[in-house]
Amino acid sequence: MQPAGAPQPVAAPPVETTKLKSTGQGLFTVWHGLTFGGLLRLLAMRPRMHYSRAVRVLSLFFICPFNSLYGMIAPLVYGRKIQQTRITKPPVFILGHWRSGTTLLHNLMTMDDQFTYPNLYHVMYPQHFLLTERVVSKLTAPFLPKTRPMDNMPTGWQLPQEDEVALLIETLRSPYLMVAFPNQRKYYGDTFDIREMPLADQARWKRVLVNFMKKLTVRSDKPIVMKSPSHTFRVATILELFPDARFVYIHRDPYAVFSSSLHLRRTMYMENAFFSPSDENLHEDTLQTLESCLRTYEETRHMIPAGQLVEIRYTDLEKNPVQEMKRVYDELGFEGWERMRPVFEQEAGAMAEYKKNKFVMDPETRRMIHGRVKFFFDKYGYDPQLDDAKAAG
Repeated sequence: MQPAGAPQPVAAPPVETTKLKSTGQGLFTVWHGLTFGGLLRLLAMRPRMHYSRAVRVLSLFFICPFNSLYGMIAPLVYGRKIQQTRITKPPVFILGHWRSGTTLLHNLMTMDDQFTYPNLYHVMYPQHFLLTERVVSKLTAPFLPKTRPMDNMPTGWQLPQEDEVALLIETLRSPYLMVAFPNQRKYYGDTFDIREMPLADQARWKRVLVNFMKKLTVRSDKPIVMKSPSHTFRVATILELFPDARFVYIHRDPYAVFSSSLHLRRTMYMENAFFSPSDENLHEDTLQTLESCLRTYEETRHMIPAGQLVEIRYTDLEKNPVQEMKRVYDELGFEGWERMRPVFEQEAGAMAEYKKNKFVMDPETRRMIHGRVKFFFDKYGYDPQLDDAKAAG
């Protein structure tokens, strides 16, 4: 029996009406950003493997040594400059649970050239992108998939990407370890909120994040717009490192977030795992992450000084992107609104053509989710819809 007040397992998951499909990612995985030493550390953790992914694994032994080589050369060229660099312009952190609209917001904000941001090449090759990006990104661009594996958003080396990928590659202490250990929380459960890590791991994680941001500053000395949903757990740590940081928090209907997060996980496992995982523990781990993310943000948002936080609703950004972006600029004191208004107006037209994945959710699962995050429904005014049978993702 479950003790009183204990979370109940999710018994009836939503069913996807959008089928999983390969994106043409092929052998390319997040693990191809590891150094050879990082690969050996990952394998020492003994991730489950299957012979059907043997070519994927073997390809790492050809690519990862190049990352080690370039990773040794890059500090010889840029090491002193990185060490002397100071991040003087307040960074901007986009917060929100996965599938809440953080990518859309990141893409909109980084259309303004007063900002810089980590792109896909930077986060995949954090050890040496300063040395190799100009040449290697151009040579390899034709081999990248055209869209992201979890949705219909475009991808490419130069497009904004989550810095969490760089943290995974540099530290192997990240929630994204789940793509090697699907739904096995013992491997990554303490990496969402950095304060739960051992002190030595906390110190290393902070050094890696700051060093990565210094490299971005060497490349372009502008305010950095960072986007990783996992940072929603880390407001306290980010403020410790960057007291003047700005934050934009985007939230969305938890039913849509949960359904879309399941699709995200299944797709990322398919494209990056070393075996074909089942859905065992998938629904409970996803819901536990959702609940923990929403609660941690609510418990730490008060730490953010006045004038450094703006909160927006995904549906408002989707329906009125120009109006919502103006609010972000006004409330955080960003300059250049009149210059960016026509850019956002043009982008609003393109957004109207974007097609989202569709999901169906049964009433039992809906009641389960509402029971776990009722506080969020109440605070932000989302309709529980407990008697309805369907939800759109």
